[in-house]
Amino acid sequence: MQNTRIKTTIHHSGPPRDALDILLANSAPSATYNSKDRSFDTPKCDEDTRVGLIEEIMNWAQDPIAPSKLLCMTGSAGSGKSALAQTISETCGGRRLGASFFFSVIDPLRNNPDRFVASLAYQISRSMEEAETYILRAVEKDPAVFEMSLETQAEVLLINPVLNATRRSKSKQHWIIVVDGLDECKGEENQAQVLRVLHTCVEKGLPFRVFITSRPEYAIRSALESTGSLNGTYHIILNDLRKIGRAKGNNCWPPDDLLEILVEAASGQFVYAATLLKFVGDRRRSPFNRLQIVVDWVSNSPNKQSQNPFASLDALYTNILSAAQTAYEESFEGEGECLPLIKRLMSYILINDLYIIEHQNPINPGAAEYFLKWEDDECNRIVEDLHSVIQVQQAPGSKGNKVSFYHKSFLDYLLDSSRCRSFHVSPAELFADLTLEALRHVTAADLDCKFYSTLFLVQLVLIFVPIMPDIRVVREQDWSGVANPGPTSNRFSILKGSLITALLAWPHFLPLALAVDPDNPVHDEVCEAVARL
Repeated sequence: MQNTRIKTTIHHSGPPRDALDILLANSAPSATYNSKDRSFDTPKCDEDTRVGLIEEIMNWAQDPIAPSKLLCMTGSAGSGKSALAQTISETCGGRRLGASFFFSVIDPLRNNPDRFVASLAYQISRSMEEAETYILRAVEKDPAVFEMSLETQAEVLLINPVLNATRRSKSKQHWIIVVDGLDECKGEENQAQVLRVLHTCVEKGLPFRVFITSRPEYAIRSALESTGSLNGTYHIILNDLRKIGRAKGNNCWPPDDLLEILVEAASGQFVYAATLLKFVGDRRRSPFNRLQIVVDWVSNSPNKQSQNPFASLDALYTNILSAAQTAYEESFEGEGECLPLIKRLMSYILINDLYIIEHQNPINPGAAEYFLKWEDDECNRIVEDLHSVIQVQQAPGSKGNKVSFYHKSFLDYLLDSSRCRSFHVSPAELFADLTLEALRHVTAADLDCKFYSTLFLVQLVLIFVPIMPDIRVVREQDWSGVANPGPTSNRFSILKGSLITALLAWPHFLPLALAVDPDNPVHDEVCEAVARL
């Protein structure tokens, strides 16, 4: 029998894995609703709040014959747009969510549209299995597509592949696309481009429901006008907070007259209502008494006729801090005023937030107490009556809890002396206070490694340096020796010497450190610490 050689050929049914890697490399993973980069500052609607709005949006998203495939939600800063976008994304995630993109003005990957289409295409290739092959083939055919216009990218990576997939699929499912914070995309023309791309996608018949949130900036306002491209689009304006005033299933409390007082005071700011609900809902207090306290605050507020658009919110924050200070002083009589401790806690929270950006993990309250030389559990004692503005939560993959602000508006309030007055925390005071603590630890060489890395003290000092001019001396110091392996004592010595040399060589250090009020104890302590060096 004659030997027969059999030739086997293996045919690949799809494009190589490289296409997926190229697509991912041109996207912005940090823009997704469940990105780890957003995990510590992600706003979300509290349970039983905004129930009516969430149901309205979900009903639209699931309606197969909805007259508009686009839903635009506009509202002022703090009106709750991002919280709703996050909640809708989480509700749809894993089932109906096609893609999400959360713009952010402080993230270079998320403050422009360069990676917008690629990000949507990558996520859709993961959620719509039938579209994956077509999307990746488009990338393989023309890897330079990412250098083309946004409209061309959408045509090549989204419209054509998804249409090809749906023509060959029996599924009638609609996928939700969530785009949050369009106003944080820099440039009106860039915002208009994003809107044109999304409008084209739904006009071409893609099985999408697109939910967009934005402040009412020019690009989206003009698009929604009678002559604009989005005329007739489903539009929700967040300016009525009555829906949040009552929990689901409770249509009797608060009473209508009290609710109207609070709605008027809120002036359309969701953050006001959210903060108020946290304050009233404190499980250790009577909600009826707390609500009456807030109504009294609003009724007696001297800022009622103020031109300041944040007057009501400022008054609420001031009263919450004042109430916390009174409760602290009554509970711990004879142990000093609460205000200095609150200010130091704010210092810790600011440092903690910046540390997370740098190291992707938080410092727990125990570390704050160690660094600031407080007694054990001092953090929890201070925040006990501040849970309406400060949250303490378990950080994923970290020991202990993370302390943070519920909303950026509270930080804005604290940093503006004209708004918070006696509760003001100035950057100069924060810098001097934290520098003093860093110097204390360095000079004492008592760094506790279970809390901090060897470089942490240097980073603490340098965190606030960039806000000041002429920082070349500090940045040009040779810090390489600090990170080198070796005995702990040697690293302490290098750390101490480098830090002190840099601080004393920097001409702006002393003026900045002494910029606080001469009557402030920090003023004399910094002088004494530097003199000892």
